[in-house]
Amino acid sequence: MTYSGFSWKSFAWMTLLLGALSCAKPDREAAPKFPLNARDAGMVEDWSSLALTLTSQCNGYSDPVASRAMFYLAVCMYETLLPGFDNHVSTQVRLQGLNTTLPQPEPGLSYNPVIVANQALYQLVSELYGPAGPANLEAVANLKDKYIHLEGATLEEDIILRSKELGNSIGWKLIEYSKADGLAEAFLDRYPPYSPPQQPGFWRPTPPDYFSKALLPYWGNAKLALKANETLLNAPAVLEYSESPNSIIFAEATEVYNYSRNLNLEQREQLAYWDSDADYHASPFQHNFLLMRQLLSENNVSLDRACRLFLRLAIAQFDGNIVAWHLKYKSNLLRPATYIKLHIDRYFVPEYSALPVPEYVSERALIYGACSVIFSEEFGYRIPFMDYTQEMRQDLRDKQKSFGSFSEMAHVAALADLYNATQFRTSIESGISIGQNLGIQVQKLELEK
Repeated sequence: MTYSGFSWKSFAWMTLLLGALSCAKPDREAAPKFPLNARDAGMVEDWSSLALTLTSQCNGYSDPVASRAMFYLAVCMYETLLPGFDNHVSTQVRLQGLNTTLPQPEPGLSYNPVIVANQALYQLVSELYGPAGPANLEAVANLKDKYIHLEGATLEEDIILRSKELGNSIGWKLIEYSKADGLAEAFLDRYPPYSPPQQPGFWRPTPPDYFSKALLPYWGNAKLALKANETLLNAPAVLEYSESPNSIIFAEATEVYNYSRNLNLEQREQLAYWDSDADYHASPFQHNFLLMRQLLSENNVSLDRACRLFLRLAIAQFDGNIVAWHLKYKSNLLRPATYIKLHIDRYFVPEYSALPVPEYVSERALIYGACSVIFSEEFGYRIPFMDYTQEMRQDLRDKQKSFGSFSEMAHVAALADLYNATQFRTSIESGISIGQNLGIQVQKLELEK
């Protein structure tokens, strides 16, 4: 019997169907999330610290080469830990240096992002820092085992194995991709065949050592991580060569000459602090990442925030060195010491050696300028701080320095190139400006939703 179209038989079937659906289990349960935002920055500190140590043991790992390895390392850490962060977005495809799709977790299955990241980093670091040799690479395996032990103590075995497999896949994918960037073997031949243009005012072997081979002359042709930074490759060389005593370059060479002959104790101590020939910890590459580690620890920075900072600094240094090297070999300007010997004092011999590359722009100024923007955006533009990054050095009387801001540190560091007679003032000031513009572009990279 039916009433107003209602069927008791249909009602019975519907009741049975709803009951069955309510009791049924899905084929796959939703994968549990391993939240990481609340964790400390220990993983970033540990792996970046190890990379810095291994860099010093790799022959041929000058700052441009080292910045490439750290770039892939930072991308690897950010992308593999991403599933554990709230409201973060991937850099895949958005970065020119990562125009690929990495292996992804299988839907519905549980993974531990820390173990995934740890295993991927192990594969990547073992490959990128292979030149450090087997003895040094034991530390890589030890660090990997540390995090597997810490994370695996309370995890089911299948989650551990699945996470390690995914990490291995991501690590090898990044290794494969890195080999296609054209820079993988640059450390083996940092001085490839290159014939510098022979014209007045162009770069030539520079006193005091007159090293005749050009360092990484084609590095500036590499693909930038951020397409937005390509505009910086066209920055004009604002310092023009002239032999006239009334020219800007003559005046700036005279300034370099006067500083070089009359350095006071304070200036010599400044030079020593930033002298990477005296200690590799003072290189722009090492110094900025050492400062990152110091600030992460002092400010109790969370893991997600640390990964963002690490990634941005790595992009800034990678792109910064490409831009600097591109502008150097584009302008091919001679070094101040050469100009001084030609037009001011033929017997002039500088105390410090310059890298065997053209002068314009100052790579030190550019890198510090870029990193100062990123540090300032993260910690504040008018935040005084103490720099403890050089405390391990035995050659310094004053092993720490205080700065009123990150911008001040960048300018102080850059002035070392004026005191040591390796750069003109214009190249230093232009380097700071170009670096700051680069840092601004890096900050615009959206990493949060």
